[in-house]
Amino acid sequence: MKPIWWLTKIQLGNALDFNLYSRSKKAVKKKSPVFAVAFVLFALVLSGASFLYSYVIGSSLELIGMADLLPELMMAVTCVITIMTTIYKVKGTLFGFKDYDLIMSLPVKTSAVVASRLIILYIINIIFTLIVMVPAALAYGMITKASLYFYGASLVALFFIPVIPMITAAVIGTIITVIASKFRYSNLINLIITFAFLACVMIFSFRAEDSEEFLGQMSVDLMKQVDRIYPLAKMYRTAVCDFNIGSVLLFLLLSVSAFALFSLAVGLKFKSINTGIISNKTKANYKIGNLEQASPFMALYRKELKRYFSSSLYVLNTAFGIVMMTIGAAATLFMSPESLSQVMEVPQLAGFIGALAPIIVSMCVAMTFTAACSISLEGRNLWILKASPVRVRTIFLSKISVNLTITLPAVLMNGILIAIGLRLSPAEAVILLVMPTAYAFFTAVSGLIINLALPNLNWTTEVAVIKQSAAAMTATFGGIISVALPVVLFFVLPDMEMVYINALSTLIIIILALLMYYYLNTKGEKKFRAL
Repeated sequence: MKPIWWLTKIQLGNALDFNLYSRSKKAVKKKSPVFAVAFVLFALVLSGASFLYSYVIGSSLELIGMADLLPELMMAVTCVITIMTTIYKVKGTLFGFKDYDLIMSLPVKTSAVVASRLIILYIINIIFTLIVMVPAALAYGMITKASLYFYGASLVALFFIPVIPMITAAVIGTIITVIASKFRYSNLINLIITFAFLACVMIFSFRAEDSEEFLGQMSVDLMKQVDRIYPLAKMYRTAVCDFNIGSVLLFLLLSVSAFALFSLAVGLKFKSINTGIISNKTKANYKIGNLEQASPFMALYRKELKRYFSSSLYVLNTAFGIVMMTIGAAATLFMSPESLSQVMEVPQLAGFIGALAPIIVSMCVAMTFTAACSISLEGRNLWILKASPVRVRTIFLSKISVNLTITLPAVLMNGILIAIGLRLSPAEAVILLVMPTAYAFFTAVSGLIINLALPNLNWTTEVAVIKQSAAAMTATFGGIISVALPVVLFFVLPDMEMVYINALSTLIIIILALLMYYYLNTKGEKKFRAL
């Protein structure tokens, strides 16, 4: 246990940049409060939304005498999201991490290395579990006036909820990683398989939620459906709601056993899997060709683009909004606005989907923040970029251009599909193209500024930068807030048509993007040189 504890402590310190902070007291004062405040605010907002959602559902279930279904439903939803968000973290956290050679040179068992890596994944997932399940437990307790046993059992079981979903996702992610490593273009194969799996899960969930039992009456059939899809949800319900001590112990035993068995099993093939990932495959008939010459901007742009697509984790974490946008755009060609509003579970939106389309597309664009990670991903090699005879403005433009390369073609293609599918008016179609384009520039420029303010150059695994860093979290939270601007204007200016509100929001975002671009080319250059 001691080697696992020390490995986890070191890896967690690197992931959260504690080691960098310990070497500089000034860094603590500048960075840690910003990260702490942003994270606490984000957690409080999500917790509040989770409590309201759970309380509304629980109150409805209480009216028909099925309030015990609330903890089970929220637990099942938490597990599904844990699986979906953990699969693409396997490569980069469990396999193919940067300090593999250093870690494996230590006098510890391979199973201990695997266990420490799994604990890192567990810590990431338990935070989300706490945000969802604690408010759900409080809502259930308030509605049913639950006994102290419920709170005690929930508290004990709470810390074991993400274990089996995490192991399940780790198994799936390991299989995908092993299959992809057999091919020359392993990152591309990994992306295709992972995106295909996530798309299948989303389609299945839509089919399940569109069923009459799920959306209609709250009955015993619904409970049976959840139990059939995820049997551990029933075990959790009987453990915390039915005062069944045996279910509590069995739930804990299965979680601990799954963790231990996976650590031992993967430990046997851990070295061979990592060797397959890290090793490079080359052609046997390589021939020297003509050398190409390019401008500094184009050379940097190609380097950034190659860096982006070389990391499956980078692509999966930043391009998922584009994938969702594309699926939604294709759906508009085959589904009426009424059908789409039913899928979104808000039938009243049928007449407003055309006006809301630019906001929804802009939300997908705001989720694509490649620039917010681009400087941190340079890591300890940033000095090479700073020492190169290239203007800082050119470096910034190359990183912004990669972000725009991912978003702008998708906005143009999907905007045309949505305009055709929803039969939008000319004014609505123009706004549908212009507004997300403005958000694409805003997201790229603001992401680069955020990364300059919150860099993490001391990482050992890409997950620490792409998923866990203060810059990534701030960019995500900031994108959500920025897209809320049209909604705020709608309440401030209730007499104005939605088309004009979207146009006004677009103008504000363009002005903000220009101001930030000016800041980037003045004070931003000084901050970059000081890194």
